Amino acid sequence: MPKSPEQYDDIRKQKKQLIMNTALELFAENGYHTTSISQIASKAKISKGLTYNYFKSKSEILNELMEHGFNEIYDNLDINHDGILTEEEFIFFIKENFRILRENMHHWKLFFSLLLQPQVSATFAAQYEEKAGPIFNLFFGFIKSRGSKNPESDLMAISSMLEGAFLYCVAAPDVFPMDKLEEAVINSCFKIIRG
Repeated sequence: MPKSPEQYDDIRKQKKQLIMNTALELFAENGYHTTSISQIASKAKISKGLTYNYFKSKSEILNELMEHGFNEIYDNLDINHDGILTEEEFIFFIKENFRILRENMHHWKLFFSLLLQPQVSATFAAQYEEKAGPIFNLFFGFIKSRGSKNPESDLMAISSMLEGAFLYCVAAPDVFPMDKLEEAVINSCFKIIRG
């Protein structure tokens, strides 16, 4: 029986995800620059030609991984897309990202280890700077609306604390119970804002 267009689309999505997952694992374990398309295809148990059917290059795979990771984290911000971050949306953003970490710890451990590779972080920094502007504007507006005396400094402190907490959860999940860390981060954010 021939496959429907929807079935072909599902197969394509699954293959593309398989390539991305395999590449993430190899990039994190062996380093981005020492991993080849051939190694990715071999480990994914697909042909090199089929891999090139989905991605033109190794850098395209990396870019897609970075884009996907960034979107997965920041799509939980400003849920109603009105350009204003409310207290409820801010708390939801933090809680939702802790949930995402909990549910796929292995993926995020690989993602952060890839992100920390010097050549990869340089590539990601340019992408991050471009995409992060509107996000930082939302955070800045929220912090300012809550009465911060120094919203720029508070933005830096809160952003650093959030990123550090997420990284800490992935790197050393057994040191602090994640639920307690989540609540401590939320409470600390509001302490910073209120001065």
